[in-house]
Amino acid sequence: MTADPRTSPLASPDPWNLVSASYTRELAPHCEMFAADALASVPLAAGAAIVDVACGPGTLTLLAAQRGLRVSAIDFSPEMIALLRARAEAGGAAGLIEAGVGDGHALPFASGQFRAGFSVFGLMFFADPARGLVELHRVIAPGGCAVIVSWAPLDRVPAIAALFAALRRAAPELALPAPAAPLGEVDEVRAALIAAGFAGVTVETVAHPLSFDSPAAFWSTFAASVAPVALVRRRLGAARWAAVSAAAVGDLSAALGPGAVLVPMPAHIGIGWR
Repeated sequence: MTADPRTSPLASPDPWNLVSASYTRELAPHCEMFAADALASVPLAAGAAIVDVACGPGTLTLLAAQRGLRVSAIDFSPEMIALLRARAEAGGAAGLIEAGVGDGHALPFASGQFRAGFSVFGLMFFADPARGLVELHRVIAPGGCAVIVSWAPLDRVPAIAALFAALRRAAPELALPAPAAPLGEVDEVRAALIAAGFAGVTVETVAHPLSFDSPAAFWSTFAASVAPVALVRRRLGAARWAAVSAAAVGDLSAALGPGAVLVPMPAHIGIGWR
């Protein structure tokens, strides 16, 4: 998709290309727990055709193929799609998956083509989430459903708030994107699905915690894998980033203590019927 310049930089492929490998290695296994929740939330028979919008490296796509579902997967990041294809080949699931680079605002599929549509931590980063939901509604067959997963406001999670606060203190000259994103509240998810034309809408909040041995390990994972932090790292350059990292780890240790860090990571699962 082409992002409006007024929107978040996360609404363009660049930051996701930047973190594709580290995200797949560090965070995708955690996100698979939410993808499994999303798949379990609706009844789908083996062989059913589904679409995975903003599929990333195949977090939901690969799980769905393992269950015998036929998946059309689309993402605007070429690097993410390349990883998905490689993982599908390695896992023997390529025959059930068609993956391509495309725009979630204008899906390259026929109306009513799919029994279900999914977007796990994808639509919330669109330049126009409402338009993306209308497109998702269009490609789902009557009687089918959409399932979207979005983070609850992560600035309310103490460890995440501390991480962004530490980054802001270490690099005060930078304007950092807010850790919160659209579709962060239950009522917002429900209203967005209804506005797109879905009925029988329900929203459930779930959490799968992340744990780290230390604040340094927490920082290392998020610095490598979280798109807004990776953008800051690239902007600052290696030498400045090393100093920022050292200061941020010190601040995190002071805020969270020197031991293990538990990060709840709450998310909303919204379901709507066509």
